[in-house]
Amino acid sequence: MPLTVRDIIENNFFPGTELITGRESAGNIVSWVNVQEILDSVDMVGSGELLITTGFDLADYTRYFNLIKRLKAKGVVGLMVQTGYYVDSIPVYILESARKYKFPVLELPASFSFSEVLKTLISEINRESVIGNQSYLDFNYFYPKLKKKLAESLERGIGSDNIIAVLAVSAVNVYNEVGPDIEEAFENIKSLSVISCDTYIGHYEKNVQMTFCLGFENATKLRDLMDEVQVVLIRLSNKIGLNLFATADTVENNNLENCIKHCMEALQTLHSIRAIRGTCMYEHMTFLKKLYSIYRTNTLYSKENKVLRLLIDKDRESDSDYIKTVRFFLEENGNVTRAAKRLFVHRHTLINRMDAIKDITGFNFDDYYERLDLSLALMLNDYFD
Repeated sequence: MPLTVRDIIENNFFPGTELITGRESAGNIVSWVNVQEILDSVDMVGSGELLITTGFDLADYTRYFNLIKRLKAKGVVGLMVQTGYYVDSIPVYILESARKYKFPVLELPASFSFSEVLKTLISEINRESVIGNQSYLDFNYFYPKLKKKLAESLERGIGSDNIIAVLAVSAVNVYNEVGPDIEEAFENIKSLSVISCDTYIGHYEKNVQMTFCLGFENATKLRDLMDEVQVVLIRLSNKIGLNLFATADTVENNNLENCIKHCMEALQTLHSIRAIRGTCMYEHMTFLKKLYSIYRTNTLYSKENKVLRLLIDKDRESDSDYIKTVRFFLEENGNVTRAAKRLFVHRHTLINRMDAIKDITGFNFDDYYERLDLSLALMLNDYFD
């Protein structure tokens, strides 16, 4: 999906930025960004561009009284004014004109450099261009093959009693070459998928992309698989620097096509929030966008969590599973029995492991706010650190 004015606000690219006018036109597609610190070349702004300015001399009504009308006529999609340097606020006459023409005007805080704004927005525009080419998942290649394989399986009664799901895996850098690292990573994920599902229907690979069609007795098993894949992706990222995305969705009403497109959309979400690596269920896309907003507000949140840092260091030193243990315990809302079942250990073994974690970190498993803080830090670490 192309970048829109609304996306700039909803994805909280620049915290504190506000859409002051033109909400009716917030769906305008931003094809490029034009920066003019001084508005002396307005006629050079092209159709589809977002104009960004410092607001220098914008208080001069006689000079800029028809600015919005001119921008609207040229097909400019919006005006972003940085306040705090040359203007404390956007002049009233600009806002009145923008309301008249239903033209989007955004107010950008002084805390952001134009270099940062340009880098972010152009990155988003380029990212969407690649996604538009289906570079992150070749639908035309995978869909016919998975459709045929699923039809053959169901015709033989294989998987007919299961929830059918599609798992899609793609390298974050779609221009990566297929080499030993990717081949080994794909083999690890394939083995994990075969072991975790109840019915293995098939999988296909193309370059740095891979898709699976799998059957599960219940949705919990699919969630468990995605958690295991997340652990694998973090390990690959930390140990060999290979970053992968994995997305999944279930087939509803026999609509495999829609399911694969949902996986593509989830891949797009992971790219749009600038995740380093990670998994995304289609149903969790909205939450991930909100998580990105938190990260944009405080990029050091997970790095400042001492419990998380201690556990990560301990796992690296001794190849232990403390992070995985904490992850499953938190996901099960502190239910030791369910967490132990997912970890394939006895309940007492898990309790002993939790005691060891408490000794190492001082973490209080019974404190709701400590659990909440660690959960958030863990999720931010999964995707961004």
